Amino acid sequence: MSRLLRSSLLCAVALVLAGEALASPLPVVTPRLPSADGDLKEGDSFWKISAEHRVRLLNINPLEVNGVVAEDVEWTEQRLRILGTVARVGVAAVHMEFDVLDGVLFGDNGSFGGTPSVTSGLGLASKQGNLSRWKVGLRPGEDPLLVDSYGLVLEEVEPVRVNFAYGEVRLPIGLLRVGRQPVAEIGEIYANDGRSGRNRWGTSFYHESADRLLFGTKLSEIFRYVAEGDAYRPDSRMDRGIILAFVYDHLVEDDASVGADDLRAFGTQLSLKMPELELLGPGWRDLELTVNTSYRWDERFSTSIIALPVRAGISYEALSLKASGILIDGTTRELSSGFAELTGGNVVDQSIEAMGARVSLEGRLGSVSLVGEWAYASGDDDPRPETPMSIFSWARDTNLGLVLFEHTLAFQSARAASVGIENLSQLSAPAFPFTELATETRVTNVNAFFPQVFWDVADGLQFKLGALFAWTDVPAIDPIGTIMEIDGNEVADDAINYNGGEPGNYWGTEIDVGVSWLYRDAFQTVIEAGVLFPGDALHDENGEAVPSWMIETRFTARL
Repeated sequence: MSRLLRSSLLCAVALVLAGEALASPLPVVTPRLPSADGDLKEGDSFWKISAEHRVRLLNINPLEVNGVVAEDVEWTEQRLRILGTVARVGVAAVHMEFDVLDGVLFGDNGSFGGTPSVTSGLGLASKQGNLSRWKVGLRPGEDPLLVDSYGLVLEEVEPVRVNFAYGEVRLPIGLLRVGRQPVAEIGEIYANDGRSGRNRWGTSFYHESADRLLFGTKLSEIFRYVAEGDAYRPDSRMDRGIILAFVYDHLVEDDASVGADDLRAFGTQLSLKMPELELLGPGWRDLELTVNTSYRWDERFSTSIIALPVRAGISYEALSLKASGILIDGTTRELSSGFAELTGGNVVDQSIEAMGARVSLEGRLGSVSLVGEWAYASGDDDPRPETPMSIFSWARDTNLGLVLFEHTLAFQSARAASVGIENLSQLSAPAFPFTELATETRVTNVNAFFPQVFWDVADGLQFKLGALFAWTDVPAIDPIGTIMEIDGNEVADDAINYNGGEPGNYWGTEIDVGVSWLYRDAFQTVIEAGVLFPGDALHDENGEAVPSWMIETRFTARL
């Protein structure tokens, strides 16, 4: 096991920051408190409760494209999301979001007296479901040192999770927001708050939050005030003008009496939004250019990381162009510090140089929308800490297709990570990077093209079709398996992928189809199906991998 620990450490050092980069603080300055309008007057009391209940039925065959541990997989899960706002109109508000039974499986699952425990010793006598869901873990009686020992196992779930709870106040000079809040109210490659409707394919199941102090103001109002003088009237719309925001995040505090262990972050946002573009002529509209900066630092691990996320968009007639990207650069000693006492290795600064991007062009022809999407996330084919870490992963809820990243790669990477997690779960260390080895559905190490067609057949009824062609940015490797195979100074001749085969350059081709029906803006039914034809990046040592198909049905009620 000592060899496993030493080897696993090195690859973990090279990958963990892929997940860290996604949590870069990004300002959000759109007020969510109600404004005086109609029957509402400034200062009036106001409250609102909204709810979303979702049920997902999934079938994937096989989940594992190179083995027999997870072949024909089927499950049904649920989630109730409750959002609440209590406010004084135009003055201040408190917002909350809770998830109830998040990911909980249908049925009474587990063993009597075990974890999770069933409600009855007899399945025939069960009269209620329990709190269980599946995860990738060590199967009973299997060898923890072998990847094939890990499959789908049950775990107990917290019945209620608080996603967000924060307050905001509208000041004469801007908006102040304090508390646990969405990291960003967007669905981009670098941040996604997990709200429903952020994706064209698949669904949202994760939320990114920050314990944050935020201030935002509309700079363009200053220019208008100077230019218009006594004729000036405030414009509170946040979809036009120049907006400036600042955030300060508390990411880690640990010991309250020690300041050196605090991990902090500071971010800025400058955004230009112009819904009307008369200067460019008729037909031009919806110009947006947003530039963010994010810097996180601590003393304990000498962390110093800067991220530069940007997004832009513009529309002309029936065409819309949108683009987003991010550059990450910095260093940290946290990873090697976490395991130095276990491995006897040196504490080193890991250099970070990663990037990601997405560009989409959409054209509307009557009731049909044609979309071309290019997707990119940098990879890393040398997991040693002496070389720069260059892998980037998209935000968890920013999807690309239905099968490859959402299920196939998520399962394979989770098994690789579980080998290290299982063997270190009883040990104490300053950092625990193995959790970040699993992609957890994130898009990573990819250079892909994704043409799509959406047909609005009738009010509330839509059909869709897409074909994902996904190459790797660099040859796909299993970091743990590769490090264990290294027998010299070169990595390329020892590298293997997640299935034990040679690193490949093509993830595969995926065909996705779907239909959705929305009834009275309150109840939606979605059926989506996809088939993945694996490329050489998913082949095993025999150069083989079988196609994988999935079908998902979702029922969602929103009030």
